[in-house]
Amino acid sequence: MKIAIFSDIHGNIHALEAVLRHARGQDAAHLMLTLGDCVGYGPDPEAVIATIMGSGFINILGDYDCKVLCKEHRQEGWKTVKTADKRAMFAWTYQALSKRSKQYLKDLPEQQNLVIDGLRVCMSHGSPVSVDEHLGPDTTADRLLFLAAETRADVILSGHSHRAFIRRAGEVLFLNPGSVGRPDDGDSRASYAVLDLTDGKASAEIFRIPYNIIGAVTAMRRTNLPQIFCEVLRRGQNYIDVRDQLGKKPEAPLEPCGTLTLLTDFGLRDHFIGVMKGVIAGISPHTRVIDISHQIRPQNVRQAARMLLEAAPYFDPGTVHVAVVDPGVGTTRRAIAARVGSQFFVAPDNGLLWPLLEKARSKGQPVAIVNLDKPQYWLPNPSASFHGRDIFSPAGAHLANGLPLDILGSPMDNPVQLDLPEPEKIPEGWLGEVAMVDVFGNLSTTIPADAIPPDRRVARVEIGDNTIEGLTRTFGEAAPGALIATIDSTGSLAVSVVNGSAAQMLGIDIGAPVRLILEDA
Repeated sequence: MKIAIFSDIHGNIHALEAVLRHARGQDAAHLMLTLGDCVGYGPDPEAVIATIMGSGFINILGDYDCKVLCKEHRQEGWKTVKTADKRAMFAWTYQALSKRSKQYLKDLPEQQNLVIDGLRVCMSHGSPVSVDEHLGPDTTADRLLFLAAETRADVILSGHSHRAFIRRAGEVLFLNPGSVGRPDDGDSRASYAVLDLTDGKASAEIFRIPYNIIGAVTAMRRTNLPQIFCEVLRRGQNYIDVRDQLGKKPEAPLEPCGTLTLLTDFGLRDHFIGVMKGVIAGISPHTRVIDISHQIRPQNVRQAARMLLEAAPYFDPGTVHVAVVDPGVGTTRRAIAARVGSQFFVAPDNGLLWPLLEKARSKGQPVAIVNLDKPQYWLPNPSASFHGRDIFSPAGAHLANGLPLDILGSPMDNPVQLDLPEPEKIPEGWLGEVAMVDVFGNLSTTIPADAIPPDRRVARVEIGDNTIEGLTRTFGEAAPGALIATIDSTGSLAVSVVNGSAAQMLGIDIGAPVRLILEDA
């Protein structure tokens, strides 16, 4: 029999719903044991209590549950609690709970002893002898042996320490599932365990589950809870560590807006894009995914870099862009993620992000880059040929959930550089080249419109063996089939054929030279 073990939910319904979904997938939701501290810190204590009051749950009381309810603490304003933020949290949580929920918590025991499939299971919050004891991976073997002898159980379950572990003391299995709603080990994902009792033997597995962190943060902001607890959730750290970090970095962190984009050279014939979207949906089901393009020419990093540079400004702050054009997949090339200005980017470190980075730095915008070197935020067992699925999609989805950038990897400041072609000033005007060919066969060049001074006008454009006199403002101003020069939607000089393809007519492709000849207006 498989049993889901939860602890330290701390009023975080977003995390609880995510682990419940996962537990159902493990066939472990027929019986669910919660080890206390269902409330405190989180913005939805009432919703959490309503959920665990449902069928299939067996629950006990935790120390924070006790502190929230304690009449003596309440009358004294929780003055024994050291920090004002935590005192405010206890007061708010008590007010947020209904009379029914308060009574439900008061009626919970501090310990439960069960017999399941012939095995004795002890449910405790701290330890079998104290609700306040912290059991963790570093608890001495002698202490565990003492508790095993005192309890005479086959399985001892404990929470409270927020440190997940599976250990044995003699024949007794000790299991701490970690914290569902307020992890503080530096990993923001919810933690829970599945206990397997089969043929008189006990085993267990611990799972870390991504959830909508930013949803929980948004709910927190609607309350009167101190806002430092938002960062406690985002960073997966304890209150003191987060407080110290915020003291050093008072600026507001960039948060995701709920949108993630994809840009690849994978095309649309195969299943690759659908699989990437499936991975993203599994980690961040609330996120809206928008396709920028999947028709980048195979391995053409420059084309991808230019397209991303042109597309990104049209997305909201907090957008996560995942760009995968990756000739070096499976090699030692790094996978990176970055904050560039007010958006996030995830890509191979092959120069794809370099133009964006340079543009942001030239404007004095914030830039931060990490090497995605923490495999716990990848899919297990990544392949050597599909990092779009195994590394980049998971990283982007975790960012979209609200995981801070610096949690995903180690900081770095030496990304691979990539120089996009720039136009050259010549005596008679400008020399550039074709930078993009769109689906209509329009030839967008590297020459920007602002290269034409106000006191000069375009005399002609030379491309291949063709000369185009002057500029045409709209396609409708020329006859069908006419070869024209115009300023396109990116603000660049372009060569087009009205109702036709300039690329096909001229036999021109990316890299072909273009001359812009100016004369006095």
